[in-house]
Amino acid sequence: MSQYMRTSGKFLAISFIILCFFWIKSSSQPTIMSFIETGQNNIYKDGYFSFSVSPSYEFGKNFVEGGILFSFGGEREKNLTACSVLGGHRFIFLKQSFNITGLYLWKPFSTELRETNWGIVLNLELPHFQFSLGNNYRTYRFSREYIRLNEDFADNSRIVEPWNLVYTFQYNLKKKEEKWNLMFSLTNSDYFIIEQETNPMVIFKGYYQIKDNIQSFIDIGYKGVGFFNIKVDRFGYFLRLGIKWNIRKE
Repeated sequence: MSQYMRTSGKFLAISFIILCFFWIKSSSQPTIMSFIETGQNNIYKDGYFSFSVSPSYEFGKNFVEGGILFSFGGEREKNLTACSVLGGHRFIFLKQSFNITGLYLWKPFSTELRETNWGIVLNLELPHFQFSLGNNYRTYRFSREYIRLNEDFADNSRIVEPWNLVYTFQYNLKKKEEKWNLMFSLTNSDYFIIEQETNPMVIFKGYYQIKDNIQSFIDIGYKGVGFFNIKVDRFGYFLRLGIKWNIRKE
């Protein structure tokens, strides 16, 4: 078995154990979110297709979530695109609703190159607005197997970005409790994506509450090549369709 498979297998096993622990807690509220996504960008010039599953659990004012993403299209060496784990705590301060979230994101670009992200984000939720601000610590590195076979890279095998601003500005047409809603978001982070500060995405969102515990949603996203590029042009777009199922909601 390759080093790549061992590393990803260990990560998924640890994530599964953590999520199962919270599943068996009688006070937890499990939810499963899944989506399919299609789009086109400068990397996937002929388009791509992605599929994701993310179980999450709430217990009191705390929450934890794990996710896995598979992508198809282009010349990717592996269909496993990303794995994530995050957890956080909700609280009230000055009569406003906040939550603070810690996250880990692992992305295998190829059999040789990896990207890992550690981050912490503070989120403020208002009836019609949502603001997020945080920091992301990103590392690009060669895989251990690649370094073992190419010892010349052992002393120069990674690039570290220790300070990356993570932000979101979102406007909600209606309040969160409504049966349906439309939202506009300007952000540099999304499902399994954390861009640099100068590469924001514009995302139009909508959801419809099919039942008390089932919600469908749609996201349409656009991304430019960045604020400070000489030629500001389109990088790509995507369309995402998904569903959330709150399994034990009364």
